[in-house]
Amino acid sequence: MRLARALAIVAGFGLCSTALADDPPNPAYEYDPYSQAWNGMASFVGLAEGMGFSVTAKVSLEWGEISSEDILFLVFPLQRVDPAKLGAFVNAGGNVVIADDFGDSREAMQALGLMRATVEQVRATRFYEGLTYAPIANGRGSHELARDVGDVITNHPAVLTSVEGADTVVALEQGAIVAAGERGSGRFVAVSDPSIFINRMLQFPGNLQVTVNILNWLDRGNRRARHIILLRGDVPMFGDPRPFIDDARAGEVGRSIADLNFWLSEARAWLLTPTAMKALAASLAAILLLLALVALPVRRGPKIDGAWLRFGRPARRDEPHGLVTAADAGSGSHMVIACILRDQVQRVLADLTGKTEPLYTVPEAQLVAELSKAKGTNAGVALTRVYRRLRALPSRGQASAPWSAGHLPRREFDALYRDVAELCRTLGTELEPQASSVPPR
Repeated sequence: MRLARALAIVAGFGLCSTALADDPPNPAYEYDPYSQAWNGMASFVGLAEGMGFSVTAKVSLEWGEISSEDILFLVFPLQRVDPAKLGAFVNAGGNVVIADDFGDSREAMQALGLMRATVEQVRATRFYEGLTYAPIANGRGSHELARDVGDVITNHPAVLTSVEGADTVVALEQGAIVAAGERGSGRFVAVSDPSIFINRMLQFPGNLQVTVNILNWLDRGNRRARHIILLRGDVPMFGDPRPFIDDARAGEVGRSIADLNFWLSEARAWLLTPTAMKALAASLAAILLLLALVALPVRRGPKIDGAWLRFGRPARRDEPHGLVTAADAGSGSHMVIACILRDQVQRVLADLTGKTEPLYTVPEAQLVAELSKAKGTNAGVALTRVYRRLRALPSRGQASAPWSAGHLPRREFDALYRDVAELCRTLGTELEPQASSVPPR
C-alpha cells in the first residue's frame, strides 16, 4: 500500500516514459529539485512532501545551522566535502545522505569507510532493456533499507568497492550502490549513483522503494527529522557542525537540555556582555534560592540543652515489632506487614525444601510439587494461592523507606493474611507473634 501510494505521487508529475536517456541531458535541469525534466528531482521532492517531509534546496551550507530536525541530502557535490566536518556532523547526531558518482566527495566517503571507484563499463549479469549503461542492482542483506527492495535500475553508476563500518544495502556484482551505517549517535547513507533519485529513475519500483526506506530510516520512525536540506552541484560549505546535534536514544528532558545549551552557545556572542552576565548570574542565584526554599522543609529546631552531644542510633525502619505496633495503631504500612508475612513463609519453605529463598530461586511448579509431596495436596493448593502475590512484594527495606510509594489496601492485606495463615496451618506451623498481632478485620 505504501509503495502504491508513493508510485501514485511520482506519477502525478506526468512522467509517462520509463526509457532511459531518450532525451539529451540538459545540465541546467540536472538534479534540479524544481525541474520535471527526465533528469530533474521534482518527483523526489513530491515524494518526500507526500511522506510528510519538507524540502529546502540551498545554494550554500552553514554546517552550524543544521539541527536534529534536519536531514542533509548531498547530491553530486562539485565542491570538496570536508571529510573531518562530515564525520563530526554524523558523530554529533546528524543525518546525511551523500549521493555522488563523479563529484568531489570521494575523500568524504573514504572517511566513512567507503571506497568509491569509477569504472567505464560496470560488470553486471542483467541490464535494463539490454542497455550497457543501465545495469540492474538488487537489494542485499537484512538491513532496514533493503526491505521490500527488488531490482534497482542504475544509470552510468560508480560503485563502492569497499564498505567498512557500514552495511551494503543495494549492490552489483562489482560493488555496492547503496550503503548505510551509524557513527556516534548519527546515521549516514552513501549512494554511488545519484541518478536513482531523478524523475525518470524514480518510476522504477525498486528505486522508489529504496528512496522511501532511506527517508524513513533517517527519521528513525519518531517524526523528528522531517526537514530535508537538499544541496546539489556547486554549493559552498562553510562553518563547523555543532558539537552535539541529537541523540535518538535520549528522552525529552535530555533533548531539552541540549537545545538550551545550544541556545546559550549561540547567544553568547551578543547576550553575555558584562551587564548581561551579571543579570544571568543574579537570575540563576534567585532560581537556586527559590528551589532550596521549596525543597528544604522549614523546621523549628529543639532547644539547645546539650542532648545533641549524646550519641543515639536511630531505630531501624524495617524492625518487625515496631512496624507491627505502628500498623496496629493505624499509622503503619500494610505493605511492610505483608513483607513480614512473606519473610516468614520464606523461612518455613526454606526449612522444608532445604533451599535458600525458595520463593525466588525455585520455579512455582517445582515448589508446589515439592510442597505437595512433603505436606499434602492442600499445602500445594494453599501455596498456589499466595505464591505470585508474595513474589510481587518488595523487600522489607524498600517497603519501609521514606520515599517508598508502595501501598497495599487493607482489604488486599486481609485476604493475603488469611491465605498465608491457611498455608501455615497446612504446613503444621503458626504465624509468628509479630505478624499475627495484626489480625484481619
